[in-house]
Amino acid sequence: MLRTLKKTPGLVTNLQNRLVFPEKLKGTIVEKLANYWKNLFIDYKQMLQDLRTDIQDDPRKALKWCTGLTTLYFLAKNNPTETDYKDKAKSITNEVILVSEDCRNTKSIDHLRNIQQSYNEGVLHYVSFGIVSFMYTTDLNDGCDLYKAHCSYLQPKYTSILSKITDVGIMGRWWNIFIKTTNFDVKD
Repeated sequence: MLRTLKKTPGLVTNLQNRLVFPEKLKGTIVEKLANYWKNLFIDYKQMLQDLRTDIQDDPRKALKWCTGLTTLYFLAKNNPTETDYKDKAKSITNEVILVSEDCRNTKSIDHLRNIQQSYNEGVLHYVSFGIVSFMYTTDLNDGCDLYKAHCSYLQPKYTSILSKITDVGIMGRWWNIFIKTTNFDVKD
């Protein structure tokens, strides 16, 4: 790729010299579009040349940037969705049903019941920030039209936001449900 960047300036100047518009197209939108694309190509060519020199000047910095961008890409690619959360809760619930009540972990059962109750009430919500997702609960259902839902003085405080988070999803897994239900078949 670096060799092709060295050849690019000669190609662009040759293309500019060969490209001549007839008199009837000068000043029209065709010439303006051609100039736009030509200038855009020149800008990107210059950016790639600068990138090449930056990589040659400081390879450690380039490695750090590439590692960071690759990490962000894989985190965004493996970000779990609300459907993943529902599927995980249902599959764990199905596995728990197969275990005798004498062997079940009460903390795991309570957590699964809390999730199911929140879904039934419509107060469990999903939000994604690209690389991390959150499941959180609210006090009221979205369809609720009480005064408490509209009054600005009765809205939750910013300090109570962390207590409303039910689960955190990152790296393709919902971590709270994973931690709380890992040993669902071990009596505490």
